[in-house]
Amino acid sequence: MKKTLLRALPLFLLPLAPLASAEPYIGAGYLYSNYDDIDVSGSNNGYTIYGGYTFAKLFSAELAYADFVDTNSPIDNSSVYSNAWLASGKITLPITIFDVYGRLGMGRFSNSINTSTDVYGGIGAGVSLGPARVALEYTKYDTAIVRDSVNLMVEFHF
Repeated sequence: MKKTLLRALPLFLLPLAPLASAEPYIGAGYLYSNYDDIDVSGSNNGYTIYGGYTFAKLFSAELAYADFVDTNSPIDNSSVYSNAWLASGKITLPITIFDVYGRLGMGRFSNSINTSTDVYGGIGAGVSLGPARVALEYTKYDTAIVRDSVNLMVEFHF
């Protein structure tokens, strides 16, 4: 009985293998966003900070904060803002030091119109140089104010 259990033990531990190769990372990025029906010319700049784990070099889970815009409307000087707390899954295809990836997630978006929980998705490409990585990503949002964004990111893997 003990021998059978010892032989079966690797089968029970196999699903935990990706956790053993988990690689944490942190990063920050510059956002350039496009907005729905709002003229905030010159205020398209924002930032994002994030952290996550890469499992088995292909899958990642990520948490992020994004500040898209914080300005005043040129029409009536009212406050216009949009930010979000984001959670996503990412699938990456590594090609030597380069990679391409797709992302799908949910976000809690707060803006000057309303607060909502919405889906978002993106595609991107990156290059890894040792523990550092630089990536460019296009993201589409299903929310008020922010329509889409381009994000230039720098991250560090531990």
